[in-house]
Amino acid sequence: MCTLSLSAYKSGCKVVGGISEFYLIDKSARLRETDLVMAVTSGALTITAGSGSPQPSAFKVEPRENNCTFTQPVTDENTAGTSFVTQTLEFTLHGYSAALVSLADQVRKGRMEALIKLRSGIYVYAGLDYTGLQSNGGSAGDSGTAIGDALAFTFTLTSEGTEAAPVLADFTQFSDAFTIEVAA
Repeated sequence: MCTLSLSAYKSGCKVVGGISEFYLIDKSARLRETDLVMAVTSGALTITAGSGSPQPSAFKVEPRENNCTFTQPVTDENTAGTSFVTQTLEFTLHGYSAALVSLADQVRKGRMEALIKLRSGIYVYAGLDYTGLQSNGGSAGDSGTAIGDALAFTFTLTSEGTEAAPVLADFTQFSDAFTIEVAA
């Protein structure tokens, strides 16, 4: 049975778009090695750290301005009675180094989750559904033709599921539950 729980909405203040930072998490390692409890209620995510297991790592990424997007288009098929959301995180990491080659290989082969901080200060958690965010294209390092073209890696990570990415209720829950790895 499908039960609806509608709510009222009032437009708030204007905000800016874009992503200021995000954290990549190896979904398989988080599920296999930890006892974190992640619960979504009415679109809000709460995280409770386990007591005995190690903290999973969350790798902080600070993309250059205007080089990262997160979208969640909905596909409804009324004839079949289905509806799903495709979460897509696209980003560019500039430069070319052994560390970027290794990172690109790992991201391309893995299942990810991502905590994404919007410029408005809101955090959304992508890839929570069972498939996680998986590579759906990008480049393993490119140099353009002209001197002003980017030397960079591009990534497209997607996840199909039944729910939109929830809003993280409290960043402290995330920072207490994960070991945040920051580039030196």
